[in-house]
Amino acid sequence: MLKRISIANYALIDKLEVDFDDRLNVITGETGAGKSIVIDALTLILGQRGNRKNIRAGAGKLSVQGVFEIDPEGPVAKKLSDMAIPVEDRTLILNRSLTQNGRNTCRINGFAVTVAQLKAIGQDLVDIHSQHENNSLFQAAAQRRLLDAWGGGEVAELLSQTRQQAERLKELSRQIKAQAQDDRELARQKQVLAFEIKDIEEAHLRAGEDEKLEKEQRILENSEMLFSQVETGRQLLNGRDDDTDGMLSQLSEVQRIVGRLSQFDDAFKPYQAALETASAELSELAIELASYQEDLNFEPGRLDEVEKRLSLIDSLKRKYGDTVEEIIAYGAHLNEQYDNLAHHDDRLNAMKKEYAELWKAYRQTARALHEKRIQAAKSLEAAIEGQLADLAMLRARFVISVEEDEQIIAPWGNDQVNFKISVNPGTPIRLLKEVASGGEISRIMLAIKCIFGRYDRVETMIFDEIDTGISGRTAQVVAEKILQLSRERQVITITHLPQITAMADAHFRVVKQGDDSTTQVSFDRLDDTESRNELARMLSGAKVTDLSETHAKEMLAMAAQQKAAYFKDANQDKKKEVNP
Repeated sequence: MLKRISIANYALIDKLEVDFDDRLNVITGETGAGKSIVIDALTLILGQRGNRKNIRAGAGKLSVQGVFEIDPEGPVAKKLSDMAIPVEDRTLILNRSLTQNGRNTCRINGFAVTVAQLKAIGQDLVDIHSQHENNSLFQAAAQRRLLDAWGGGEVAELLSQTRQQAERLKELSRQIKAQAQDDRELARQKQVLAFEIKDIEEAHLRAGEDEKLEKEQRILENSEMLFSQVETGRQLLNGRDDDTDGMLSQLSEVQRIVGRLSQFDDAFKPYQAALETASAELSELAIELASYQEDLNFEPGRLDEVEKRLSLIDSLKRKYGDTVEEIIAYGAHLNEQYDNLAHHDDRLNAMKKEYAELWKAYRQTARALHEKRIQAAKSLEAAIEGQLADLAMLRARFVISVEEDEQIIAPWGNDQVNFKISVNPGTPIRLLKEVASGGEISRIMLAIKCIFGRYDRVETMIFDEIDTGISGRTAQVVAEKILQLSRERQVITITHLPQITAMADAHFRVVKQGDDSTTQVSFDRLDDTESRNELARMLSGAKVTDLSETHAKEMLAMAAQQKAAYFKDANQDKKKEVNP
């Protein structure tokens, strides 16, 4: 709810700060005094369009600040959380300034925001109604939500089902559209994939194959040189065929000599181990050379085969990957893609089948929701007509239209809900927003507000001279209903009616003052005596009389009794909740 508003350099206001009561705030004043200026300034911090013409003459900029108390679990807190704006002690501060050069600055709790963000927060903070502006309850979506709230738990359960079903239908629709590509494009993709898969699979690649082939290629290209070198090495180690001693034979003789010497001198003993190791390693080398020589293969055409295989692998590397392993992995990926395309029709048909079945289920749920709304509409129509009768609209006929459109798939079902009314017998039933008379609109809105005050998530309601054209007994009923509303929500109302003024928990008087050079508006909260005098003035007109003072006292006494009755009823309701 709105706790305080501070205004500087707005229209006729130099500087103003107003603290509002949590319940019924009444603003009065002479015609033309500027009673709506504060409300107009408030709309700026609620995200409405700003106008530089509203900057007070001679000032560089105007500024407005609103301090609100919010529910930490409510919709405003949720939006602030989504905007990453912190809230401390349930306090929300909105600031907006507008300069002569057109600079528009908006802040929420000190964080810079856009006008759109300010408006998104503002629409859940304050509900302003005047004869010249549409209220949120004139919107079809708001009317549907109110009807659903009136329908209670059964409607809420069906709404939960339609929401889940509609979201799944939307997702399936998106997936089906994504899958339903042009058949020729799919065929082209499959053809390309099939060619690449065949290209890779026919090569029968093996991991590490290229490295082995490159090694074999080097050996084959140098086979004659390798054979010659191996043969020479073998002869050096083992000796030639003409019985020439080789290195192994000579080394054996050296071992014998060193062994004989070490028997006489220990200095030669360490060399015996070294000679034994050298002899063993050279023997192994001789065996390895012999084996290698046997393995050297000089098959005619083998080098050509190896080179062709390496050329094929190089060709595949240029197209599919830098290594044989990458080519193999890419081939597996191609097979997966081809499998996806091959099963495209199966998946598409499965999704279409699920969509058709879910659509049928959604239609059944939406139909059940439609029937519950029809039932709820009948009782709500009667309740609103009862409120209108209290407001001297005895012959008004209120109709809630619930029209089903099977082509609609929405979280709230497929109903179009509209509030309609015929004010007088013989007049056509029209949409609520099309009712022409300002006084009629005011009473209709008040009737709806009285019924739905407990459902309305907006904690502050502002009525800007909605009592025009109302008098007598109807004025008293309007006052009582506004009082009733103020016991459930904060209400700020600009009024000419003394009946409403008498109900005030906080009474503000607006006075326009000035001289030949300046004009200024004052906005004062009245104490009990000042409020009584203002009420007497409203009753008598230009001059306050003893009779009007007496009448004012009587009205205030009656209002006090009604407030006490509301307080007593509220306490009894609380006791029932504690001790059912």
